[in-house]
Amino acid sequence: MILSAKKKEAPPPRTIGLITDFGLTDPYVGQVKAVLARKAPNCPVVDISHHVAPFNVAQAGFFLAASYEHFPGDAVILAVVDPGVGTDRGIACLEIGHRLLVAPDNGLLTLALNRAWSEVHAYDLSKAMDAPKKISHTFHGRDVFAPLAAWLALGGRPEGVGHEIDPSALVTQTWSRPEIDGGRALAHVVHIDRFGNCVLNLEAGGLGTPCGLRMESPAGGPLAYAVKYADMPEGEPGLLEGSQGFLELAVNQRSAAKRFGLSMGDAVELAWEA
Repeated sequence: MILSAKKKEAPPPRTIGLITDFGLTDPYVGQVKAVLARKAPNCPVVDISHHVAPFNVAQAGFFLAASYEHFPGDAVILAVVDPGVGTDRGIACLEIGHRLLVAPDNGLLTLALNRAWSEVHAYDLSKAMDAPKKISHTFHGRDVFAPLAAWLALGGRPEGVGHEIDPSALVTQTWSRPEIDGGRALAHVVHIDRFGNCVLNLEAGGLGTPCGLRMESPAGGPLAYAVKYADMPEGEPGLLEGSQGFLELAVNQRSAAKRFGLSMGDAVELAWEA
């Protein structure tokens, strides 16, 4: 009796998540998703956000760090905020558990790396820029990153287009890690939401439950430590354990950004009783 060879089954399609600063006015997002639809037509695509402030790597890093764990366990998440497009900046991938996070190696991945709970592997995928026959020097999101994400979503492995590196070799930026020393912390604003809450690069619970909390700069004054808005009297400020897993400067039913004159990227110094 002759046994027929069993046909190897293709791996199930993986969900692809997208974060960009492309906006929705221009055709850029549509072109990226068209490439994904052509190369990986059965892979669901989830738009996390395309309204990252232009060139704001820190905000994109926050969106990625706050979002990836809500995806299926084998998702591929592509984050393209790429001020260095066309230069010799690298392409990096973090494998956290079985999820693959792909981005320019410009610091975007470091917030996700800092708060990863699962086993982490990092890869240099810069060789992916050598694969396409035609690459726009100003739109790697469409011509390099989208085909790479599609290939990974169809079962490709990072080792197939790159090599593993020490996660500490990834590019980092000053906003990626807060400075915490005793009863003081120097943090940065990585996002301001539509309500005026100012998200800091401090993990929720990262300060414990501080007593006598106050802001030292850019404005002085006491802050409540809150786990919900109702913990702060209306119009009063506090440091909130936000829903995205990071601490936020908030004012109950007001804008903390306006209250303290804060913009994305600003440094904030906090102090409490050690």
